[in-house]
Amino acid sequence: MQINIGDKVRFLNDIGGGIVTKILDAKTVMVLNEEDEFEIPSLKKNLVVVESASGEQSSPQQTAQISQENGAVSKPSQKLTIEKEDVYIAFAPREGYNPTESPLELYLINDTNHILLYGFYDQKGNKMEGQTAGNLDPKTKILLNEYDLKELNELSSCFFQILFYKPGESDIKKPLERNLKIQPVKFYKSSSYKETPYFHQDVILHKLTGEDLEHKLDELSQKEFKKVMREKESSGKLKSKPASIKGKDDIIEVDLHINALIDSVTGLSNADILEFQLNKFHEVMRQYQSTKGKRIVFIHGIGNGTLKKKVHDELRRKYKKHYQQDASFKEYGWGATMVTIR
Repeated sequence: MQINIGDKVRFLNDIGGGIVTKILDAKTVMVLNEEDEFEIPSLKKNLVVVESASGEQSSPQQTAQISQENGAVSKPSQKLTIEKEDVYIAFAPREGYNPTESPLELYLINDTNHILLYGFYDQKGNKMEGQTAGNLDPKTKILLNEYDLKELNELSSCFFQILFYKPGESDIKKPLERNLKIQPVKFYKSSSYKETPYFHQDVILHKLTGEDLEHKLDELSQKEFKKVMREKESSGKLKSKPASIKGKDDIIEVDLHINALIDSVTGLSNADILEFQLNKFHEVMRQYQSTKGKRIVFIHGIGNGTLKKKVHDELRRKYKKHYQQDASFKEYGWGATMVTIR
């Protein structure tokens, strides 16, 4: 059964349901939640029709059969209560999930008095892939995409093109283009998720408009980090220790000590250093994750145990199908972990 405006639906991944008020695109509809009377965008695949607009009853077990629909007429969207002229995107975990382990839903938030005409693209590697396009009413939000943790790790950036339109007499706002670089490590930090006026749960919020101070500082931090890396590369001071195959054992050895990855840590914070080390870890895992039987020794040292804990956490969360164990105590003491690719 297709989903139409006026249908009564239930959520498959959450309690409750509501009335469909708008067809947003081929994959998404707006649902007026019966509990708090707030409109929320929902993926059609996560809904089941329990009563059609014509009054036809559906079995609670019947899965909604969704067809492609375009240009449907709809009721006006419910307004957000915060009065601003800003556009945001937010990565929101599913309610009830641990944020650092949940699939994430990407929302576009229109907190302006203009209609947004938007295009949204994913960049994976060097390829830019168009995901969706449409229009978004003032003071509303829309679900753009849903990612599992593996997809987020492969995502390089999210690119947005936005036009602002207001009927009648109006000032013309400049179009907006913003390329948001994706740093997968942030999705695994509970401290990255903050309370906002737009969601009931904590989310990662990014401002696309204006000169948001927090956004500028974060951007500056990344630019400075990259600047230091470029300076070290150009001066020949930045060196990555190549993974070495040891004799007949065919073991890849990767030293994650920062002094084995770069020549100087001047200008880098502890967080920058840890991120650089984890990026190296992920780079090696991605390189060999399809080579069954390959053994990789990550030398993380003992120290205060932070890097070792992070490496083990990442192995459990993202690479749990592979076997891990302490590396040879004779060669590395307690300072290394061996991963066998499966």
